[in-house]
Amino acid sequence: MQGDRVSFVCADDAHGTPIMLKAEAEGVRPETLIEGMRAEHERDLGRFAISFDHYHSTHSPENQELVLAFYHHLAEGGHLRIRTIRQMYDPKARLFLPDRYIRGTCPRCGTPDQYGDSCENCGASYDPTDLISPRSSLTGLAPEARETEHVFVRLENFKELLETFVHQGSLDRGVQRKLDEWLASGLRDWDITRDAPYFGFPIPNRPDQYFYV
Repeated sequence: MQGDRVSFVCADDAHGTPIMLKAEAEGVRPETLIEGMRAEHERDLGRFAISFDHYHSTHSPENQELVLAFYHHLAEGGHLRIRTIRQMYDPKARLFLPDRYIRGTCPRCGTPDQYGDSCENCGASYDPTDLISPRSSLTGLAPEARETEHVFVRLENFKELLETFVHQGSLDRGVQRKLDEWLASGLRDWDITRDAPYFGFPIPNRPDQYFYV
């Protein structure tokens, strides 16, 4: 409508623990599972006359090349930090649990059966280790807190750049106000690491660890 040339692109978010677990349950490799899902998505979208100039997947050589390029660039610029964190581990399932695979009581308002990272009742955000009486969604057992070293991006290093972007006039005003709130409260380091077993791209020189992308 404005005369701009626009490319319509999309991709499947193909990495993560849920993909790995679903592939195991179906007795197939994760790559086989996501290829089948991609075909299903394109077919379903086509039934609504929705098509893309390019439809791809996060699990691709191109994306891996970009991820590694960003990672090395951030490392060279001093924007990465190694931190020791405590994570919930399910000894029966033998894996570190993502936030959505942990349920328990909200540490702020006391509402039961909430996710490991946020409360749907009061809106609180918290660490999974703060959850009261946590349980694994996979086995129903109480998970163990274990320490592991993760790579973090130091987002505060980019605060000035982000503030400039937010105020350049291209964002919806409501979105801009929300982003201003986040920037004013300070930017926390962002964890880009997941521990094995996990389906994704391996992090260079960090055995049994993968990029969270």
